[in-house]
Amino acid sequence: MNARALFLVTHGSSDRRSWIALQDLIAVAKSRIEYIEYKDHRQTGDRYISGGCLEGLELTLSQQLEGFATQAIQAGISEVVVLPLFLLEGVHVSEDIPTEVAIAQNNLQKKFLEGCPDFTFRTTPYLGTDPDIPNLLSRQFEKYRTETSHGMPNPAIQGRILIAHGSRRAGANQVIEDLAKPSQAIAAYWGVEPKIETQIEKLLLQGIKQIQVLPYFLNEGGITEAISRRLQNYSDHAQIQLLPVPLSKEQIIDLAWKFI
Repeated sequence: MNARALFLVTHGSSDRRSWIALQDLIAVAKSRIEYIEYKDHRQTGDRYISGGCLEGLELTLSQQLEGFATQAIQAGISEVVVLPLFLLEGVHVSEDIPTEVAIAQNNLQKKFLEGCPDFTFRTTPYLGTDPDIPNLLSRQFEKYRTETSHGMPNPAIQGRILIAHGSRRAGANQVIEDLAKPSQAIAAYWGVEPKIETQIEKLLLQGIKQIQVLPYFLNEGGITEAISRRLQNYSDHAQIQLLPVPLSKEQIIDLAWKFI
């Protein structure tokens, strides 16, 4: 066995859109593999691509991994690359995913005994560690600054907010602060202070009334919709532009490919 397979891991949710978004990413990844094989006239060995979620499904992540790996082993694959599609490192990335991967590895060893001594899971760094992320965020801010001004920078836009979920773990939010700086933005959080309302009020007190808000999430969903509703409360006080999430499905897969 010398081929490998790819397994994308997302957070997951009871919102069906989360599962649909994962399936879309898998489809993009498969089409990307087909393009590479066609362009290079070679077989990459990465034809087996699937994905799973930590939450929102009946099966645990370890069960999802075990089921996929069983098929991969039977197809002669020796390695499953587990790629966490997370933008920030939290408990899920640092603890939950490694634990689930270890459970799956152990179960497979028991299941196949000596039948697949060379098989292994390899977990890559999470997506948000890619060094191109700050540039992509800056481009997203600039893209919508110019789109609203017929291709010319809009001098009226004076404030920028980068909003992420946020964590109560000490020092965990520093990465958002660091990501916001190159775009001359300030950070806000959905779950902890300073929340979006706090930062908008701060900008309003400075006389800034044209504001861009960029959600630092992988997909649109319930949280981004809730952010939009909160921003509507300021419609009489400021012009606030809620931007789309910064990464397209194609960009996510292009970033992910660097880790494989």
